[in-house]
Amino acid sequence: MKFKIRKLRSIKKLQNSRTKRSGSVVLIPMICLILALAIIGELLQQTSIELKQLKKGQHHLQANWLADAAAQRAVEKLSHQQKYAGETWKIQPAEIGGTFPGEVIIEIVRTNPNSKSLTIRTLASYPANAIERVRIIREWPFELQDRSSNN
Repeated sequence: MKFKIRKLRSIKKLQNSRTKRSGSVVLIPMICLILALAIIGELLQQTSIELKQLKKGQHHLQANWLADAAAQRAVEKLSHQQKYAGETWKIQPAEIGGTFPGEVIIEIVRTNPNSKSLTIRTLASYPANAIERVRIIREWPFELQDRSSNN
């Protein structure tokens, strides 16, 4: 009888040790999986931030180009019409090879109506009506040419 009780106790100890071991065998891979998922999640978040920064940089560059193009447009208009006062120039995506429309407000600032010196001010927005748009304000001094001296 004593032998049977000892045998039963040793069998229970063996079963308990197996249960403890099987729990640790499951626990270690789960911890590794959790750590791997945390690292992958952090990498995905970092990639998302970098993509947003890249898009913002592209929008900033496009707004700069639109501001420069608007100044050239104003110079061209002033060479034909000296009374040109500015405009709101709306650019479609197909015209600039992008996916968003752009908009530039061109203002001609004349400090003295008789003076030939003026300032071309442009306010470029890209994308035009989006929340994440970039706005660039530029000013260029400009000197009107006499039409009579060109002939």
